[in-house]
Amino acid sequence: MSLIVSPFRFPGFLRRIDTLFWIFLAAFVVRFGLSWHPGYGFDIGVYQGWARSAVELGLAASYEQQIGGNMLPDYPPFSITMFAGFGHVYKFLFGVFDLDTMSYRMFIKLPAIFADVIICGLLYMIIKKWKGRKAGLTGAWIYAFNPAAIYDSALWGQTDSIYSMFLLAALAAWIYEKRDLTAILLALSLLTKLQSIVLFPFFAYIVFLSSDHKVFLRFCIAGIFTTLIVLIPFAIGNVLQSVIDVYIGSVGAYSNVTIGAYNFWWSLLADKGWRIQSTTSPFGLMSYTKWGITLFGMMYALILWIFRKAILKPRNVEALMYCSALLTAAFFLFLTQMHERYLFPFVALGVPLVFISRKVAAAYWGMTIAFTINLMGVMPLSVIDKAAYREFDTLDVFVASTQMWMFIFLMIVAYERFAPTVTLNADQTAL
Repeated sequence: MSLIVSPFRFPGFLRRIDTLFWIFLAAFVVRFGLSWHPGYGFDIGVYQGWARSAVELGLAASYEQQIGGNMLPDYPPFSITMFAGFGHVYKFLFGVFDLDTMSYRMFIKLPAIFADVIICGLLYMIIKKWKGRKAGLTGAWIYAFNPAAIYDSALWGQTDSIYSMFLLAALAAWIYEKRDLTAILLALSLLTKLQSIVLFPFFAYIVFLSSDHKVFLRFCIAGIFTTLIVLIPFAIGNVLQSVIDVYIGSVGAYSNVTIGAYNFWWSLLADKGWRIQSTTSPFGLMSYTKWGITLFGMMYALILWIFRKAILKPRNVEALMYCSALLTAAFFLFLTQMHERYLFPFVALGVPLVFISRKVAAAYWGMTIAFTINLMGVMPLSVIDKAAYREFDTLDVFVASTQMWMFIFLMIVAYERFAPTVTLNADQTAL
């Protein structure tokens, strides 16, 4: 019997590839199988229009003119470049752009779906480096079936997984000590979505303090060079000012205290936060915007202080991932003008937290499930979630409060595990 079975046994490395392949396939099939859903019609229609205009008018020209009255791009240049690439493929396959067809709706969701699949692979690489192959595969499975990721990419049709993929890839490159690649991926993240800037101070800290000045300079040059390459088509098309305006316009584009984000402000103001201007001064001192920046800045500094020694070691995967996950959560929770989707990077970067302890894993899943419910509150999926918000009128506040309590718990655990402790010498002990 062994002579018959043995020829069908694969070497170890093939079995690992085979397992990863099934994870990739499962992540893709689940998402693509749900991508028929109409999702958030306005967002999907805009993305379809951007892809079509970039193909038929040209990449640069599409920043200043859109076919059919579609809104001008308010996303950075690499996002539009990716939409253009997928648009060219769609036109090659189908010949004509029809925004009303299911095929085009499903196709325009593919960039985010592919990014989700890549995130599975990146999580495998990161967690494997820390906990071994079995844990790496488990982490990949966790993200493959993560409800928040599936809802955002496959159902809603949003693109948050793309810039999250670049941020996670930058962390993976840093952990594997690929400095230049880290800089390139960070540049691509910022060229994809402005929200990725949340981790730039974090990377500036670890790059500057863990490297000599020559390495830091080379890191900056790699990022700048990448940016220049991406901007070449837009420079040739003489639309660089329009690209700059996208970044400038992204800051303060919305004036609400919160825009569907069940965060710290929603826990205090409930749905009134969606109607209050962020320029309002609640106590006659500072505006909500300034309070948000102050709270976020203080929290950012505290998180970096807690992890300040551990994150300087590239191989300390736990500290690097824990710190970056908390920073992305603080960005969503404390700043004003936050959309409901801006917690998405935490969903991807926070998967390694599951392997720290059961309590930390529970906190991660608590925030992830609460985030999923938050998405359903803004874009309902069925009559069930509509009924839930109708019958439980404080569900949104409960979700926002849950996010805050889970974050506080994760902060406490981080302090206990990573905050430097003062060691007393013998004389001090005697006193």
